[in-house]
Amino acid sequence: MSEQLIISGLCSDSDPVSLQNTRSDAKKQAIERYLRQGKKEPSVSVNKYSPGKRATEYYRVSYQLGNRKKHIHLRGGSTIAELANYRANVLQAMIDRGAELSEVLAAVRTFNGS
Repeated sequence: MSEQLIISGLCSDSDPVSLQNTRSDAKKQAIERYLRQGKKEPSVSVNKYSPGKRATEYYRVSYQLGNRKKHIHLRGGSTIAELANYRANVLQAMIDRGAELSEVLAAVRTFNGS
């Protein structure tokens, strides 16, 4: 036999709930500062792409500076090539550990021979 627990009268859907009532102003300001800071810092990722309508995929590094998104092709061949996979994995490991954008771009330049 199953039993059911019914709790009634403790709260209702018509009670006003507000985030301002649950957080202090200092905490709210800290959260807003964090969110504003996140928009200013560039984001970077390693992804695959197919130029044109080709079936072959290649790796590229995508990053954002301000409102502009930029992409850099990684030399080493298609995603099937060992060299391309190695380079993509090295860059992804750098990104995962929290490397600066300038550090990631410097590694891309060494890979691309620039």
